[in-house]
Amino acid sequence: MAEDLSVGETILVVDDEPALSAMLEDLLSFHGYKFLQANSAEQALKILQSNHVDLVISDITMPGMDGFELYEKVSQLYPSIKIQLVSGYSEKAQTDQVLHKKVLYKPFHSNEILTHIRSLLDH
Repeated sequence: MAEDLSVGETILVVDDEPALSAMLEDLLSFHGYKFLQANSAEQALKILQSNHVDLVISDITMPGMDGFELYEKVSQLYPSIKIQLVSGYSEKAQTDQVLHKKVLYKPFHSNEILTHIRSLLDH
């Protein structure tokens, strides 16, 4: 009988770019993580109301609420959920040293995102 790899932690990816979400879905599913996806911060907050999530990976630049605002809301409402911000470029993250350390910059390699995920989930 085949082993069920989908029993791992649940990761919610929040990004308005379908290509990046699809790539992360393939990568995370392959490595045994449960995958949830939202196209906006607002949709992510709705998903968090009714699903157990261990980690949120969120793009910074999105229409409406941006990744920084989502980070603040998730931190307040769900303090046990880990958060990884990703961005191609964010002026705010470049100038704020605390934020800069929390951002993974695109393009990133599969090993890089997997290492960040494991580090966040293990601490």
